[in-house]
Amino acid sequence: MNPVISCNHLSKTFRESDQVIRAVQDVSFEVQPGTITGLLGPDGAGKTTLIRCVCGLLRPDSGSVSTLGYDSVKQSGRIQESVGYMPQKFGLYENMTVEENIRLYAQLHGIPKEDYESRVPMLLERNRLSEFTSRMAGKLSGGMKQKLALICALISRPQLMVLDEPTVGVDVLARRELWNILRQTVEEESMTVLVSTAYMDEADYCDRTLILFEGKLLADKTPVEVKELGNRQEAIGSSEANSTAYCLLPTASFETGFMQLLTGSVPEPLKRNNPVDDSAPEMIRVENLVKRFGDFTAVNRVSFSVHRGEIFGLLGANGAGKTTTFRAMCALSRADEGTILFDGKPLEKNLEYVRNNIGYVAQKFSLYGDITVIQNLKFFGGAYGLYGKKLQERIDWACETLNLTEFLKLPAAQLSMGYKRRLAMACALLHNPPILFLDEATSGADPIARREFWKRILALADDGVAVVITTHFLDEAEYCDKILIMRDGCEVASGTVAQVIAQGNGATLEDAFVNIVSRSSETEAEP
Repeated sequence: MNPVISCNHLSKTFRESDQVIRAVQDVSFEVQPGTITGLLGPDGAGKTTLIRCVCGLLRPDSGSVSTLGYDSVKQSGRIQESVGYMPQKFGLYENMTVEENIRLYAQLHGIPKEDYESRVPMLLERNRLSEFTSRMAGKLSGGMKQKLALICALISRPQLMVLDEPTVGVDVLARRELWNILRQTVEEESMTVLVSTAYMDEADYCDRTLILFEGKLLADKTPVEVKELGNRQEAIGSSEANSTAYCLLPTASFETGFMQLLTGSVPEPLKRNNPVDDSAPEMIRVENLVKRFGDFTAVNRVSFSVHRGEIFGLLGANGAGKTTTFRAMCALSRADEGTILFDGKPLEKNLEYVRNNIGYVAQKFSLYGDITVIQNLKFFGGAYGLYGKKLQERIDWACETLNLTEFLKLPAAQLSMGYKRRLAMACALLHNPPILFLDEATSGADPIARREFWKRILALADDGVAVVITTHFLDEAEYCDKILIMRDGCEVASGTVAQVIAQGNGATLEDAFVNIVSRSSETEAEP
């Protein structure tokens, strides 16, 4: 049986001013028909470049790619006509409805009316979008946007689907749904899928995994084979894992194997040196918070408190109200009801105090992409009232702590996703705030970047900084001292990680999360 993709000694280099970037180096592999192949690797490993070469969108410097039997250079147009491609960024029209987007893509692919009328209702039903055909695409949640993009890519019945990190920023429930849809489509339509992902747990949905690092192919193995690489380290780390609630790597066997491949060893588990004290002073208190947008209640009677040195996690599916809660707490949006206290002071009467004492890293990159890293740091330092020697000291600290020194003269827009996150963190910490807000700050980051990120967060908490964070990585949530799970703006569970796992009757926090959210949904549906 001929492979759907055959990549032979592929290399691709980019030149930016005086910098040479070897994005893909001498990569060879094959993808067999009717399989799901996962493409995994750290930020900047070359995944997107490789995908674009496979789709005939980039011309390689050397080597060759055959996709569906077509040469990627000589027959790139035929490949682009035949492949279903989902780029990393949402590529549909947000000011058009779900139905209008689907019709547009059907027309672009020349889908006959009878095929459209028979296929689209099935795709809408499978993706649970049948009730949302008249909704503007820009008003969809992250998961629903990805499902719409998937429908548009599937409408032409492609033999090959290529997806570039389709689940970045998507909650765990939506991720499970998307992968189940892909598996069902592969089995029912004899389709082949190549998909890149930043979530190591998603490797289990794949038949085979390709692991890239610095443009080189480190492994072409099944998920089971990668897990076996980390078994010994997992066994070594298990005694430590049982003694601390702040352990990530030894509990994720694929991630352990992944780290073993990338670094040659598995790092020690991350730990808190100064766990939060129950008697620590209260830094934030939220009581009966309500936020409405017209007739829609985004946050409904939510209450919690955060103490000095505590890591507090806000969890929930897309649209649960986490970011709205964040924005109200950071004075970026005014609450309709309820009380928010910072260090005992009412938020609405002490806005300047609050803004001077919090750091905020937004869900989306919100710095200035057309100016350099150092210019961003100086601008935000000045906005926080830092000048002269004090500003330089804080910039030096941020660059050393977050490894930004070699990128100071580079425009922020040219940074990789991981380094954009580091720059955003550096700007948020310049004024040494006692409270830090992180809204999905590790979304799209690879395991190495996530580990470095959490190493810094734990150190900040050890120094007494109160951290409030949202995340779609449930293994990360295990670092939190307390968590609160939201659904449709309401609290559905709260407490320590162990308490929430017990409330959800799960073997893991992810299982408990799914059980809790699903149970609350079923309860609402009852007459």
